[in-house]
Amino acid sequence: MTQSAGNTAAGVPQVDWTRAFDARSQAAFIQAFAPDVVLEATLITRPIEGKEWVARAMAVMSNIYESLEFTHQATSGQRTYLEWTALALGGLQLKGVTVLVRDEQGRITTVAIHHRFLNESLLLSEHAGKQLLDVLGPGLFYDPAVRTH
Repeated sequence: MTQSAGNTAAGVPQVDWTRAFDARSQAAFIQAFAPDVVLEATLITRPIEGKEWVARAMAVMSNIYESLEFTHQATSGQRTYLEWTALALGGLQLKGVTVLVRDEQGRITTVAIHHRFLNESLLLSEHAGKQLLDVLGPGLFYDPAVRTH
């Protein structure tokens, strides 16, 4: 990983989202979000809605990563696409794409985080669920003890 600043590769600008992810704090995420922000992700079973809840979830989840680098960025209208690579949980390698949608004021209204691959995503989801159980309650993350058909 060749970083230019913080957690972005050369050629990828630091923006509110990358700075918040680098700070790994609820306050940093809150500053980037619109009041009605929605988080959708591979790791969760349903969306998380609202600035406070999404910021809480992102602060905890960003701290699970040992490292994360945003490697590529593209913007089209109000959408920004950020490709990334990460290490978590003692060296688990992950890749993914985050899609950010912004309102007219530039605040993030939708965050869609797409992890790959399946086994790594399930492990990370299970771990995040344990970390956020007291904050968000059960049923939001993968739990191998719960079978749904």
